[in-house]
Amino acid sequence: MFDSCVLGIDPGVANVGLAVVARADRKVSLVWATTVRTPPDLAGATRLRRLADEVDAAIGLHGPDAVAIERLAWNRNQVSALQVARATGAVMVVADRAGLLVEEYGPNEVKIAITGAGDADKHQVRDALVRIHGLRDCPVQADAVDAVAIALTHLMGSRMRAASRVPGPIRSRAVTR
Repeated sequence: MFDSCVLGIDPGVANVGLAVVARADRKVSLVWATTVRTPPDLAGATRLRRLADEVDAAIGLHGPDAVAIERLAWNRNQVSALQVARATGAVMVVADRAGLLVEEYGPNEVKIAITGAGDADKHQVRDALVRIHGLRDCPVQADAVDAVAIALTHLMGSRMRAASRVPGPIRSRAVTR
């Protein structure tokens, strides 16, 4: 069976995008989206706990089938990348505790799935979500828009992944000599 409801997450510590996108029949809808902000004066562990609590609450409220998260793109700012990696780990633990599959998608993978172009900017991604994919309620906050795009990317590939799965266990033959 393919996923019909996905929690998309654009990870970070200061700003985290969360969105739930669902599919019924062939119609996709935006169920909920927000940007979670954590105050910079809080300790790092406290900020991560707040993020984990928000993800846990979203899972409890919306009951997604899976969690889709943007894969960290390493850049020159190693301190920022480390913080995003920590946030990603916190999200993965929460999702795993809820029994949910976590899939990661690279930024270019998401842009190609949503707009058809890997070099699309944030405005083009939001415009495609609204005009091409029909998500008229798409938020304007960049992190929330990214979370919507990540969730939709997962939903779009869900049918293909389900169709490509081999039913039953894979068996191997023992070689005898």
